[in-house]
Amino acid sequence: MKIPQKILHSSILIFVIAFSVFCGFKIKDLKFNYDFEAFFPNEDNELGVYETHRTRFEWDNEFVLLGIENKAGIFRKDFLEKIESLSNELKNIPHTDRIISPTNIKNISLSGLAPVQKRLLHIDDETLYKEDSINIYNTPELIGSFFPKDAKSISIFIKTKEGLSKNKSDSLARNIEKAFKKYNFDEVHFVGRIVAQDVYLKNLEKEFVYFLGISFVLVMLFLWLSFRSAYGVIVPMTIVMISIFWTLGIMAMMHQSLDIMTCMLPTMIFIAGMSDVVHFFSKYFEEVARGTEKQKIYPLILKEVGFPTFLTLITTAVGFLSLLFSSIKPIKDFGIYTTVGIVIAFALTYTLLPALLYFFTPKKLVAVHDHNNRTHNVMRKILFWIFRHQKTIIITTCVVVTLSIIGVYKIRVNNILLEDLSDSVRIKQDFMFFDKHYSGVRPLELAVEIKNNKTAWDYEIMRQLNEVDEFLKKEYHAGFMYSPAMLAKNINKALNDETSGEGKFPNEEDYEAIKKQLIGNKKNKDIKRIITPDGKFARINGKISDIGSLKVNELNTHLKDFIHSHLNSKDIEIKITGAAHLIDRNNEYMVTNMTQGFLFSIIVIALLTYFLHRSWRMVLVFILPNFIPLLIIAGIMGFSGIELKAATSLVFSIAFGVATDDTIHFISRLKIELGYGKSLVYAFKRTYFETGKPILLTTFILMGGFVSLMVSDFQSTFYFGFLICITIIIAVIADIFLLPVLLFWILGNKKK
Repeated sequence: MKIPQKILHSSILIFVIAFSVFCGFKIKDLKFNYDFEAFFPNEDNELGVYETHRTRFEWDNEFVLLGIENKAGIFRKDFLEKIESLSNELKNIPHTDRIISPTNIKNISLSGLAPVQKRLLHIDDETLYKEDSINIYNTPELIGSFFPKDAKSISIFIKTKEGLSKNKSDSLARNIEKAFKKYNFDEVHFVGRIVAQDVYLKNLEKEFVYFLGISFVLVMLFLWLSFRSAYGVIVPMTIVMISIFWTLGIMAMMHQSLDIMTCMLPTMIFIAGMSDVVHFFSKYFEEVARGTEKQKIYPLILKEVGFPTFLTLITTAVGFLSLLFSSIKPIKDFGIYTTVGIVIAFALTYTLLPALLYFFTPKKLVAVHDHNNRTHNVMRKILFWIFRHQKTIIITTCVVVTLSIIGVYKIRVNNILLEDLSDSVRIKQDFMFFDKHYSGVRPLELAVEIKNNKTAWDYEIMRQLNEVDEFLKKEYHAGFMYSPAMLAKNINKALNDETSGEGKFPNEEDYEAIKKQLIGNKKNKDIKRIITPDGKFARINGKISDIGSLKVNELNTHLKDFIHSHLNSKDIEIKITGAAHLIDRNNEYMVTNMTQGFLFSIIVIALLTYFLHRSWRMVLVFILPNFIPLLIIAGIMGFSGIELKAATSLVFSIAFGVATDDTIHFISRLKIELGYGKSLVYAFKRTYFETGKPILLTTFILMGGFVSLMVSDFQSTFYFGFLICITIIIAVIADIFLLPVLLFWILGNKKK
């Protein structure tokens, strides 16, 4: 029994309203989250090595550094008294583990961060300041750690409790900031995970609203220019906003938080979903303008627009689902929930939109879609120009592709930890301060395993570890060194009553006394942070500048070569690990994963095209206009120095899925016109007229959505939006100019 249209459409409206209200109750539970460890790769057991290592010792990224400037110079009594007072106050703040400041370094510290025996600074006696200054600046390991070369600032190291929740981290950050602000220092530079986490989350919350707001305004503008009616703006916007609303509601039901990836999700749904609505709207009012009976319009839309739109849904979904090749959960979640969103948008386009059109169709929209307009004249001129200049188009394409291939070879894979943030963001400026005046903030962590019945206490093992230390200081310019060999040198320095200069590594005879000291105190908590009580595992830790993964990987290669040639591999095994290392590895894995995902997208779409057209030549025609824009983008990246990293590698799979939409609509419409028995030239002409305006409009809508990402303070988000915008522009140019040439070449050569 056929359900009356009025009842069917009324039921759809009631369901949409009811489910939207339900989602509204759920969305209030949606939270923002920035857990950067969620982006750690889980491949090649790198994550397992890191987790085991930090369980034995401590987390290498749970610290805060304060860089406190005094432009008149640091050897001033009033300044040093304030530093001492602040250092004492920091000890009493909840969730801090230990505070190491130049003012509280007195005796030998087995942590390796305070390599002197006597009091470093005699704060109360200004007559000793000159002597203190000479001692400090004759001790190389202090420079770049607690003191800069220009003597205009002091660094305080704060080790925080491990695994702090977001609330505890925020509380700690606020209390530290409250403490140092009381002293009115010239300038304070405040860095660490707890600070970066807060900045990222605040930016996420702000940009979530920005992205949606800017996309909203731009798309409304394009809809108004196209349909010249409030109805033509409100209805499409309603469809897409409900799609976003439902998707966020489903995320809340699944207890999924918004992170740096899913923060872009509403924008993705907004622009992908709007494409379906525009094609439906355009076709509906074109048929109304022709005088087609209302009851015949919907079946006609399903035939001429519905199927191509369904194909674009598949190709776009394939682009996002290719992100499942990543081993990183936030990337997978982004692909899954964006796919859910665009599927919801498609379903609402062919259920809710017909219901709204059934109850109200304004007359003003009909006139807008009259065929005697400027757009058709422009499209006619372009088509005839293409037919007359086919060779020019092919030659131009070949030249551009050749240049792009040259550019591809210039692309570099690189990752700088805080490059994601704009230079105007305060925390990035603070990180740059430590990179410039100190050894840096980026953690450098090595996991050491001692084998063959040897222990870290053995002289030969300790000597080899000292060689590694020296290599790190020379090649990586590492500071804040924290290692077994540093312990041995500090004790040797104390035993010889040296007050300045770097501790020398002892000879084998002198080492016996040091070994007794170390073994006798092996359960001391400071020693346990470096060497396990059984002497079988150790760590080497330091801080280096954020020089980028490209340079770090080069140094890591040299380090591995050094270890292989200078250390006895039977007795010692050293692995590079740590949070920064995992982030670098994540970047490399992401590029590999996205390459696999991109190939997956091409294969799936190629098979789908072959299944529909039964022609490998048609597969080539379909792939080329959409692959060439991506090749051009890669060339632009190479020539302009935009580096390949996690975010920019996402562009290719997603952009390919989005870019194929226009090609599908063009080819599908051409097949329909040829199916009506029209000549090839006339079919091309009708296809240009029928699909030209919707293709241009959806292009502007897509660009409007992705342009909103370019206001981001996150560099990766900016480049993501920028590169996809350029891809969309090149893709529509390829569809308008190159695609007809390829289709005319194939179809024109076929026998009737």
